[in-house]
Amino acid sequence: EQNDGVSRYGWLMHDGENFGVQEIRDEGLLLRTEFVKQPGGDHGGDWSWRVTAKMEGKGPAPLLSLFFYVATDGQGTLRPVLENGTRLAAVAGTAEELGDFTLTFLPPKGEGGEGPKYA
Repeated sequence: EQNDGVSRYGWLMHDGENFGVQEIRDEGLLLRTEFVKQPGGDHGGDWSWRVTAKMEGKGPAPLLSLFFYVATDGQGTLRPVLENGTRLAAVAGTAEELGDFTLTFLPPKGEGGEGPKYA
């Protein structure tokens, strides 16, 4: 919602089916989301998603907390998959439309590919 400090948001490019790049500017913070679909499988393909954050005109963003909500429509089950008992590595589930599925969260990486400062 733009009333809470978001100055601008929108698609930079997309094809409406297989990929998209979006920017969200929120009080000096620039969030970029990228989506891409790899065709195949029994349900149309696999989706990959990446979120990057930085301060406008500066380097990497300060420590952030991003929330990602997962739900099933109608009947279905979800269960967390923890790595080392602490980090959410995936959400495994079952849904009537998809059957069994896994949503995987890779560890965060900084610019240049260095390891995470947090997880």
